[in-house]
Amino acid sequence: MRNLKFINSIAIILFFATGMNAQTTLQVVTKTIEKTIPYKDGYELNIEGEKAEIQVEAWDKADIKVHAKLIAKHPSKATAQKDLESMEFNADQHGDMIYFRNYVSTPDGESAPESDLSAVYTITLPEDCPLYLKNHFGLTKVNNLTNSLKIQSEYSKVLLDNLSGKISLDSYFGDIEGKNINGDVRIDSRRSNITLYDIMGVWDINAQYGILKLFTDPMQNLVSLDITAEKADVYFFDPNPSFYGYNLTAHYGNITAPVDLKFNYIENTQEVKKAIFSSKLGGKGNVYIKISFGDIVIRNP
Repeated sequence: MRNLKFINSIAIILFFATGMNAQTTLQVVTKTIEKTIPYKDGYELNIEGEKAEIQVEAWDKADIKVHAKLIAKHPSKATAQKDLESMEFNADQHGDMIYFRNYVSTPDGESAPESDLSAVYTITLPEDCPLYLKNHFGLTKVNNLTNSLKIQSEYSKVLLDNLSGKISLDSYFGDIEGKNINGDVRIDSRRSNITLYDIMGVWDINAQYGILKLFTDPMQNLVSLDITAEKADVYFFDPNPSFYGYNLTAHYGNITAPVDLKFNYIENTQEVKKAIFSSKLGGKGNVYIKISFGDIVIRNP
């Protein structure tokens, strides 16, 4: 009984210690930077974020404007203020190239910052401004651009809306969500779930690990969808899936489709399933999916 009371006492102490630690109030210190750069045809914007929430939005002015907030969080306000000084933000221009970047700079001999450091960018730019964006450990939102977009993302969620043009996206450990995208699109992802709505144009997706969900509509102009996936499941949703032509291959996986979609199985074994379908409805869209160790599912929404 004495041992039981002793164990209960330890549990109570740990409970209150954990609770007190969870209720520690963080002091938040911020620094705001704003800059506007006149834009002309031929300029390109490069953004490099670290632990940053980056939102990019088009507007009708011939300027590129950035509003950057640098943030430090720590139980000690003095520590947060000191550590915030090590967070740098640069907005530079070299010829036609414009660069926005945040990073941590620690002088030699000084210890690394103790605070939780982050940044929040809000960027507005002309819709036809080419954009190259890199982000690590953060969040990326890009809306309403019409020219060229290239994103490299690690441990960051990517949200895309109303885009057109040439788009390239590399993602590692960060989910991708997009809607109303029309263009020549390439996605290369690893350990990322991908969800896309109302997509048009030509798409080339290479995915390793994750779940892919794609929602289309035959009234839109999906010309080609080419997916290669490994250890991933692919779901293709359309109100009229028979509007498209299909070439599907599953290695060590299954192919599921509506009963009225009569696939011709060229090969149908436990190891390999290969199915094709030619639309008789005049649809111009073609869906090519090749997966290994995953399933292909064709459905009505």
